[in-house]
Amino acid sequence: MKFALNENTLITCDLMEFLSASAEAGFPAVELSYPRLKEALRFVPALKIREQIEKLDLRLLSLNAFEDVFLVPEQGVSIVEAEAELIGKMCREVGCPAVVLPSSRWYPKYGELPDADNLTALYQSRLLCVKKVLDGYGVESFFEPIAYPEFVTGTVEEVNALLDHDELKNLRLAADIHNLFRNRQGPEQLLRFSNPIGLFHIDDTVDGELETLHVAFDRTYPGQGTADAGEWVRFALASGYAGYFSLELFNKDLYEMDPFDAAALCMKHLRGFEESVAF
Repeated sequence: MKFALNENTLITCDLMEFLSASAEAGFPAVELSYPRLKEALRFVPALKIREQIEKLDLRLLSLNAFEDVFLVPEQGVSIVEAEAELIGKMCREVGCPAVVLPSSRWYPKYGELPDADNLTALYQSRLLCVKKVLDGYGVESFFEPIAYPEFVTGTVEEVNALLDHDELKNLRLAADIHNLFRNRQGPEQLLRFSNPIGLFHIDDTVDGELETLHVAFDRTYPGQGTADAGEWVRFALASGYAGYFSLELFNKDLYEMDPFDAAALCMKHLRGFEESVAF
């Protein structure tokens, strides 16, 4: 298996340290955090970041993530477009090929959501808008379904309806075990998506009632939870996916560790998972 490390897993260190820690631990690829990259570019020239990635022989997979863009009101679209321009420029400067666009959150305090048909049309409109901007910078858009209550699109049926559009039929998905496990459609759902998988977040879900689990903090290493990560990987491979398996955790114990030790521990768990499951 080809493993990668998502910067959210080591979010407490700075970008350059994250890159060095990932490479030293043996990760061949990384995903960058959008807020952390934006912060780094205030102080570090983009060329220096790009040179460091090349020096460490790392492959840059994506920028994670451009959030909550699909339900923005009409008056806010120009702001989303402006931010997409910023993200496109950042990606171009550091050589990042893709951006993850997660399912948008919605809360009752903002009012009622549109009915299913209008909701799909709104989602499509915003996705096409962002995709057009990012396409202009040669940056690919990945859609990430999330099946937690505050997120709107997280089932196979919802995702397939959203992407049922001539300009979206080739848009690839960022599939995440923990994010999809909660919809109870099982790992075989990876074969039912109409669109191919372009990025795979490998993790697992801690034991507990699904209704009580948190989208970020109840993740664990693959093979150490209840989602049966091995089956998710098997179905991902069966779907034709041949890319990297990127670890994305939000773990306070990792955040308190030295980043080099934390990255090494992450790789140790991933290799242990790989050895325990025959693919």
